[in-house]
Amino acid sequence: MSDATIRVGIIGTGSRGITCIGRQIAEQSRELNITITAFCNRTESRMQVARDDVNAAAKSAGNEPFSPAFHTGAEALINDDNVDLVVITTPTFAHLEAAGPALRSGKKVYLDKPIAHTIEDAVAIRVEEHRSRNPMIMGFTRRYEKPWIELHDMLESGVIGDLKMMLIRAVLPYSFYFQTWHRTRAISGGALNDKASHYTDVFNWFAKGRCRQVNAFGGRNVFQMREDAPQFCASCDWNCAYRASEIRPKTQDQMRGAVEASFDDETDPLKRKDNCVYKAGSDIFDHASIHYQYDNGIVATIFYAVYGPQAEDEETLELVGTKGRMILTRLRGEIDLVTDYGERRHEIITCKAEAFETSHFGADRKLVQEIAAFARGGVSPVNGWYGMEATRMTRAAMQSIDEGGQTLQMADLPDGPGR
Repeated sequence: MSDATIRVGIIGTGSRGITCIGRQIAEQSRELNITITAFCNRTESRMQVARDDVNAAAKSAGNEPFSPAFHTGAEALINDDNVDLVVITTPTFAHLEAAGPALRSGKKVYLDKPIAHTIEDAVAIRVEEHRSRNPMIMGFTRRYEKPWIELHDMLESGVIGDLKMMLIRAVLPYSFYFQTWHRTRAISGGALNDKASHYTDVFNWFAKGRCRQVNAFGGRNVFQMREDAPQFCASCDWNCAYRASEIRPKTQDQMRGAVEASFDDETDPLKRKDNCVYKAGSDIFDHASIHYQYDNGIVATIFYAVYGPQAEDEETLELVGTKGRMILTRLRGEIDLVTDYGERRHEIITCKAEAFETSHFGADRKLVQEIAAFARGGVSPVNGWYGMEATRMTRAAMQSIDEGGQTLQMADLPDGPGR
């Protein structure tokens, strides 16, 4: 298959599948010899919007348009003979439903993060991946962002000595978690699972160990339920700081496409993107402080809130070693390095990708390149074990919060086959 065109089928034609991955396939289709041959969505009109969106991107890049087949069921797309690689970007609760048959089919599989909404489903997907001997590639975007890769390389070089501590500060303007299908654990596994699975994967990538125990504190201290809350922002006349049309961040991390507008007329609250943040029925957290200890002695912390202001330092990663420290500021694409015990070296390193202004700060462009290499027989940079472990860690943190900050032993939680 090394010279053949890679034929991609996308299950879930929403923002992640189309605005991020689909557009990048369209823009790089000729260069990577990759095409989109099938879509799957329960709503045909949404597939039509998706087709028009990716074809507009292809036209802008001077590439040929796509004519994807439309399927309303995941297995129909998986069994389509014109699909070589299955991209799964459905809501999280539906991942196992698509990933199981896709892995068993023997076709190449991309699965978006988080791997699942529960530890049990995460383990089941990992078991299926291991049993089928069909490693998949996962969409942890930090793995494909140039500054994070550069930071990892610098750590490996020994510039700050031996890694001892990690801190991710995520004070984010992400009220949309309470406005979309993410607002319930039954669908998303929780905002912590959706967002912090990126962070636990980064910790596992950098620590080169396995998390041994976790405790956490958090809950809801801003988006508390109100009896007088309206259903949707569109039907609300409150002077509210969290109106969906105004507050959703317009950064590379939350780029919007034509598919977003297709949800405006939905009546089902699970399909709306402007549920009131104060409306009853949500069981997710709006803040947390989470603490992990690894079997090699490294400790890691996530300092997290989704009611933060839009700011350049809304997401940072700090690494502390035996002779220095590094701080990555994501929105600036910068690494602040202090080494040699602070005596002789302090510098700011700018390491933006050329495609930094594109979705996920250039990560989606790099991801599609990795997908193409993977489909041609390359090794996955992040397989299902990492996805399982990331969700085991986020869900353990949620359990600790539910139990008043109890320390949990990771060995006591469901687990799957190793790496």
